[in-house]
Amino acid sequence: MCTTDEVRSAYHDLVKIWHPDRHQHEPERLRHKAEEKLKEIVDAYETIQRYGEFAEDVELIAMDFGELWGYIDQKGKTVIHPEFSQARAFVRGLAAVQSVEKWGFIDKNGHWRINPLYEDCADFSEGLAAVRWYGRWGFIDSQGAFAIPPRYQEARSFVAGWADVRLGARWGKVNPAGELVFDPSRSGHHIS
Repeated sequence: MCTTDEVRSAYHDLVKIWHPDRHQHEPERLRHKAEEKLKEIVDAYETIQRYGEFAEDVELIAMDFGELWGYIDQKGKTVIHPEFSQARAFVRGLAAVQSVEKWGFIDKNGHWRINPLYEDCADFSEGLAAVRWYGRWGFIDSQGAFAIPPRYQEARSFVAGWADVRLGARWGKVNPAGELVFDPSRSGHHIS
């Protein structure tokens, strides 16, 4: 795995080596080959910047294309083609999207990182996302594994290490280890 600086440095080195100006005294065939090689290098670098490991720097915007949602970049270019019935903003490299009435999470390449299995979901917060599965809410990690099994009637996102949850008529807070603490002052009351 290389860093952003290493990729940028390798790109600059290759541009210097294959730039057509360096081959201006060569036969036409070789100059043409250098131009083709440079184009491949530039295309590869742009692809890495747009979709690769370093894509966190690129902000993608959820866009309603009419019947379906996709994502555009800051210049308005379609980056992830519209194929979702709903789409949310990216949070830490993952975006919640709905496909065939189920929610899952995609990466900035548009690939499923967490398959669409959930009836509803919240965005990732503090490494976990609340998801509703078979009518109950639980929390999954960024690999899609349940960190806290689905057992709650309602669940909110994590804030400062705790998430508000409702079990039956009682509200409480759960931590990432799944430890539940009921709040007697809020039992039976709705949290807004």
